[in-house]
Amino acid sequence: MKTRAELYQFKHGTRTWYFTNQRKVITHAGTEYLPIRGLSRTAIEDESIDKCDTEITLPQMSLLNAEGENLAAVFAGKIFYGGVTVTILELYQNETLVLHKGRVTQPKFDEDADTLTLVCETGESYLNRNILTRKFQSSCPNSIYDRWCGLDFEKMSFEVTVTAINGLTVSFAVVPTQMIDEEGNPIFENGAPIMETKTYSASWLNLGLLMKDGVHTLITSGGGNSLSLYRQHVGLKVGDVVRVAPGCDQSLKTCHEKFNNHIRFAGHPNMPAENPLETQLIK
Repeated sequence: MKTRAELYQFKHGTRTWYFTNQRKVITHAGTEYLPIRGLSRTAIEDESIDKCDTEITLPQMSLLNAEGENLAAVFAGKIFYGGVTVTILELYQNETLVLHKGRVTQPKFDEDADTLTLVCETGESYLNRNILTRKFQSSCPNSIYDRWCGLDFEKMSFEVTVTAINGLTVSFAVVPTQMIDEEGNPIFENGAPIMETKTYSASWLNLGLLMKDGVHTLITSGGGNSLSLYRQHVGLKVGDVVRVAPGCDQSLKTCHEKFNNHIRFAGHPNMPAENPLETQLIK
């Protein structure tokens, strides 16, 4: 290639996206880089280890890879599970120069401009940062279904079929499941499985998660056969069969009564509301 072009590689687990800021598809090292109109970045700050970062701006709704997966969907929830790595290459006369290699630390959505800006930094600068790992607080600092919480998303979640979508409100029908006995074995009658449609309390899904294609979106509230999402789940449509799981308000009461998981509760519910060093004289 005679003109300079920038190639962008995004990876999330086993999924990959290859984009370029050029107008046509560029094939390099056996990989096709798809043109993205409006793809841009800020200057790469590299004067010190504490500031090796850049911001990449892309349109929200046209970030499909060869398999039709949308990169924006990875960041559509309040939190995204698993890191997204990014590599920026400069291609000139079939030779490449690595301009930046690191990870996405923050996605920023601009709904008015319909853009997604990814804040990216190198691994060196990330490891050199001073970050807060644990907080001393009354509520639990764990996020539900993370490794410290210990709850299994697959075991706690259940399948639903989306029947209607109105803004951030999603209506659904619970998918019937096979009945099991006290020992956990499936129940059959005359060789046919016995099915049941389970029911759940109105607040069961509050602060829970909806998952489709490996992407989680926070459920702010749920009641009956509908739920409200924190933000739009990209690609969600009527007829989809998705998994939803109950949530937690990080209190010891909910952890114990709803999940029987109090042994992993990491908060300090009996800590004083005021700092005794500031409000009392110690004799």
